Amino acid sequence: MRCWILTIGDELINGLRVDTNTAWLAARLSDLGVEVERAVSLGDDDGAIRDALAGALAGTDLVIVSGGLGPTQDDRTKEAVAAHFGVGMTRIPEIEEAVQTFFATRGRSITPVNLDQALVPDGFAWHINPRGTAPGLLKEQDDRLLFVLPGVPGEMRAFWHDWLEPLLQDRLGGRHIIRRRWFQTTGIGESDLFSRVGGLEDLAPTITLAYLPSAWGVALYVTGKGEDAPAVEAALAQAEARIVAGSGDWFFARGDVTLAEHLAEQLRERGLHLAVAESCTGGLLADTLTNVPGASEWLDRTWVTYSNQSKTEELGVPAELIAAQGAVSEPVARAMAEGARQQSGSDFALATTGIAGPTGGTPGKPVGLVFLACAGPAGTVVRRYLQGENGRRYNKQRAAANALDLLRRLVEKRNPFQGGWESPG
Repeated sequence: MRCWILTIGDELINGLRVDTNTAWLAARLSDLGVEVERAVSLGDDDGAIRDALAGALAGTDLVIVSGGLGPTQDDRTKEAVAAHFGVGMTRIPEIEEAVQTFFATRGRSITPVNLDQALVPDGFAWHINPRGTAPGLLKEQDDRLLFVLPGVPGEMRAFWHDWLEPLLQDRLGGRHIIRRRWFQTTGIGESDLFSRVGGLEDLAPTITLAYLPSAWGVALYVTGKGEDAPAVEAALAQAEARIVAGSGDWFFARGDVTLAEHLAEQLRERGLHLAVAESCTGGLLADTLTNVPGASEWLDRTWVTYSNQSKTEELGVPAELIAAQGAVSEPVARAMAEGARQQSGSDFALATTGIAGPTGGTPGKPVGLVFLACAGPAGTVVRRYLQGENGRRYNKQRAAANALDLLRRLVEKRNPFQGGWESPG
């Protein structure tokens, strides 16, 4: 089965919003053996939507439209779809009741325009929105399927799980086997990792491997395809063994797992507690950690000690040390981590200090210079990183990732001086 995805909304083509629905849908469709041939973003324009629908329905088996189903005048998808098929719209009592219930349970007043969400193009099947008010729509014609869904990501995904996926699985009958696996690494660049793992070309066409780098590390995304499930699983097992062996200590988890989630599990299993003292990362490290559910079980407290005075007052870093060495230095990073551990009584304490940029650098301390420290039961380890002028946000993310990896290595009793993007000097 082949598919086109059409995402609708002026906000998508004028830069106000990023289209995340296409990538999310494409990954799930691929899992079902559906090939996405084309993805197009359009504005809220009746003519453009009708033209795109005509091309999509003439050239493929499945079309998924997302967006432009809101209750206001600028959302034109439903009207354009009805015009394309030359049909009117009928008010569906069940949808209208669901919309009324949606507003009543939230203590909100409903307006006539909200009730117009119950209008459905004639000849379309519909599905009540489990998270919002705009229904999902389905048109079957000449063995082709057209789904029209809301553009709000949470609503669109709920429709996928409740409606599209079961229907498509039934249509496809599980004829084509597709299995996917994630492997997570950090502290190593994409090219270095490739030199260790390779592309697994000898396992093709059953196995394909993608490298997905970010500021937090490199994820390896393995896809196994075939008609015979045992053969696909055997090839995946070969791929996994080679990836894990090749990536060594830089590998930290299987599955779609973040570094913070993995670290949380390690701390929880060992009954360890953590404190964090941040300067250059400005709270990003704490935010990343507290995005993990249940963080209160292992995260004791955090500080954002951005000024020199706060480092002295909150963490006990000697003012004369800062004056002599500068806030961005190995001794100050060490003192921050040790002060945080002493103040909190935690098993481990992380500290970050650096120059995120784009200003503030000097010849001796350029933009991207970061010192990270981790104080623990066996002492304090300080690492120096030179991350370059990659932008303020990126440098903060990379510093946070390196800090978490440093802690991971200490908790798991690995070499703390391996990994990370460290200055050769």
